[in-house]
Amino acid sequence: MAVLVDTSVLIRLANAADSSHAVAARAVVELHRRGEVLHLTPQNLVEFRAVATRPTGVNGLGLSPQEAEQKAAV
Repeated sequence: MAVLVDTSVLIRLANAADSSHAVAARAVVELHRRGEVLHLTPQNLVEFRAVATRPTGVNGLGLSPQEAEQKAAV
């Protein structure tokens, strides 16, 4: 089965301090273990970059554009 990875999952995976980081990571690992095909869309990546580069004071991750690109590439 094909699974679209939601932007909120990407944000949690990129932020080890997030209380849901471990849950998101386990879910992705389990889906991969089951042989599911995980998909991202350009829209997911645009949304990820917007949140990742937003200041932490307004619910962002406070990353530089370069850091956000590095996280998205993993």
